[in-house]
Amino acid sequence: MKTAVTFLILAAFLMMPCALFAQQGKTMAPAGSEQGMEQPAQGAPNPKMMEQHEKMKGEHDKMMKEMDSRLDEKVAAMDAAKGEKKIEAMASVTKEMVAQRKEMREHMMMMREKWAEHRKEHKCKGGSGEGGDVKGKGM
Repeated sequence: MKTAVTFLILAAFLMMPCALFAQQGKTMAPAGSEQGMEQPAQGAPNPKMMEQHEKMKGEHDKMMKEMDSRLDEKVAAMDAAKGEKKIEAMASVTKEMVAQRKEMREHMMMMREKWAEHRKEHKCKGGSGEGGDVKGKGM
């Protein structure tokens, strides 16, 4: 019975990041619809911005793969363990999940700060209004 309760708690921790990311995606604007970003003539994407976006996406993908790998390793050890070793392995998995959650939160806060800096920079380049829209561009 105690193992079942521990498993349910562990499963709840595993589902939390998925739920948080699902909620986050709803608040973000679709790609290409960001207002206020400078773009070359006829609405073509800014090559420098696209390059930066691809670089950040690659870094994010690499970070997520590393995190998945660390967790997969600990889960495999947990699955193979028996008796008291199983409980220790479950604790190790839980600790890894907590550490990864903290790591993701720090990363999200860093990205939020970078985005705020980007928006401020854009406003200084002729933007107006809260959204940093550039009059006469893109419409």
